[in-house]
Amino acid sequence: MKFVWLILFLLASPLSAAAKLTSFCLVGDCKYADGFTHFNYVNPKAPKGGMLREVRTGSFDSLNPFVGKGMLPDYLFQQHSPLMVRSLDEPYSMYPMIAESLEHADDYSWVTFNINPKAQFSDGSPITSEDLKFSFNSYKNSSSLFMKNLYKDIGEPELLSKHRIRFPVTNPSRKAVSLLAYLRILSKSYWSNQNFSDKHLYSFVTSGPYQVSSVKPGHSIVYQRVPNFWAANLPVNKGRYNFDQIRVDYLRDQHASFEGFKAGEFDIYIEPDIRLWHQAYDFPALNKGKVIRETVDFTYPAGMTGLVFNLRRPVFQNVALRKALIASLDFQWINEKLLYGDYQRFTSFFTGTTLMAKGLPEGRELELLSNYRKELPETVFNEPISPATGNSNRNKRSEQKKIIGLFKTAGYQLKDSKMIDNKSLKPLSIKLLTADPKQERLLLPFKKSLASVGVELRIITLDQSQFRDRVRSFDFDMVDWHYFQSVYPGTEIYNTWSSKMAMEKRSGNVAGVQNPAIDFLLSELVTAEEYKDLLPICRALDRILIHGHYMIPKWYSNKSHFSYWKHLHHPPMDQLFWLDMNNWWYQP
Repeated sequence: MKFVWLILFLLASPLSAAAKLTSFCLVGDCKYADGFTHFNYVNPKAPKGGMLREVRTGSFDSLNPFVGKGMLPDYLFQQHSPLMVRSLDEPYSMYPMIAESLEHADDYSWVTFNINPKAQFSDGSPITSEDLKFSFNSYKNSSSLFMKNLYKDIGEPELLSKHRIRFPVTNPSRKAVSLLAYLRILSKSYWSNQNFSDKHLYSFVTSGPYQVSSVKPGHSIVYQRVPNFWAANLPVNKGRYNFDQIRVDYLRDQHASFEGFKAGEFDIYIEPDIRLWHQAYDFPALNKGKVIRETVDFTYPAGMTGLVFNLRRPVFQNVALRKALIASLDFQWINEKLLYGDYQRFTSFFTGTTLMAKGLPEGRELELLSNYRKELPETVFNEPISPATGNSNRNKRSEQKKIIGLFKTAGYQLKDSKMIDNKSLKPLSIKLLTADPKQERLLLPFKKSLASVGVELRIITLDQSQFRDRVRSFDFDMVDWHYFQSVYPGTEIYNTWSSKMAMEKRSGNVAGVQNPAIDFLLSELVTAEEYKDLLPICRALDRILIHGHYMIPKWYSNKSHFSYWKHLHHPPMDQLFWLDMNNWWYQP
């Protein structure tokens, strides 16, 4: 009789009912079926060998990617493999890496991962569920604020066997499953004896395809491909990680980086300045065919870049003032005269996705917004999103008069060539932080436009370390900032817009937004089970953010411009979401 009850219990158990999945997709159906041999965008016969030499402008002062301290060098995360790997030619699909399969409840209230029994660390020790549990708890309890928020809705993992682990999810959603699938695995036996919060520490025992082999702090880092990497022939890795070594040098000056590339010191150069792309590419190696020049359109969401107001400053609590400042940036002139007409103005925080707000709210989106109709500006409900773009052919005097009128509405008056606050009688002066020297040239027209109506704008360019410190401590008036965006937002967006994060130093809520309607939408977003449920929530959020005038939207292009020496080769890159050098190879 006991045996019968045991059978009935097991049949009723959600753990036994769940199917083992070898792929997990957030948007649409997975492209790659069970048994696929390699991704379509790689060359499975790519030769191994050689060194990839790259260059970056700036520096780095941290080697621990998990604590959120300092500046990291590129490729550092590749030391630690995730449970599952995202493909580059789908919006958000994941395939087995350390985990050979997963299972989840129908309502996503738990997820179980089955570890590949062959999985091992670089020292040959096996990867077990104990390592997964240790990695998760380290991220949740001892890592950066972003990582802690990322996993805040995941409960204590349960060890089911040496190669099997289950995570309970307190706010169930498909995105929570994917965040766990992307968990990067650390060795418990190694990291238990280390100070996890030490930003200078890097692991000598890794789970990924590369390890750090040498470091010159702030100047260069070299990675060595792990010999006999256990996962080298998995479908997700076939044709990838082809270089024996990857070296990244950091130079303070962008000009020096480009000159080094032209001299053959570096193999590839990604051009960040559209002006130089049009003007500076006439040198012997290029003209002789030794250097190849390409432009590729990548499809990953552009997110949002702009000049963010620090709402913690009383002056920027004035919405009318923010509107006047937004109207003062003439994007069309900047695009035509300085950007070769190659850019578009941001109109959404979800640019290039179906999550963008368009037209007027309706259906479920309108229903969500109506919960806070009294707290939201009426424009959210009756004005389509259409930020000012400027007009280079307009009547300058008429436009200036219009902008002065906007400042007047905000409580300012132009007196003796100064824009004066009617209450404090102080002239309006703003400091704008940037970490990108080329932005000074692009923002100079904005500075001149403000000067013409009596507003002083000081553009302050800092190195990356100083810039990050100032932003993380909220020590700025305005800041040139980029908001990265996922095609399927989840818990990570809480760090960016939650009211609780507004005064939390080192959080992603750079603007200091505190909006109950946004908090409500965030609570809805993190529990959205399917992509279709996410659409109206994100569109409502997008609409509030744009009509909140929290920043001056800038511009974007999905085009990536780069040049490389002909001993580098790559497979076709059509319709990929981003550039990934791990698919390239060296062949003289």
